[in-house]
Amino acid sequence: MGLEVGWYLRFARTDVITALVDKGTEAQLRHQLEILPEWDLEIFEEEDHVRAVFQSKIPRPPKS
Repeated sequence: MGLEVGWYLRFARTDVITALVDKGTEAQLRHQLEILPEWDLEIFEEEDHVRAVFQSKIPRPPKS
């Protein structure tokens, strides 16, 4: 799971990526920040899952 999120972060064309993941995977999500420190992460506990919101520290240029 962490590997898949990492690919989305590496090749993102947006400043925000939201992932809905199983509870208990927060450590894997935080590990992605060690690999890709240009992202911030907020985690929100939902009823039966976790909503992870990654925010880029480096704004993407606007599409023309």
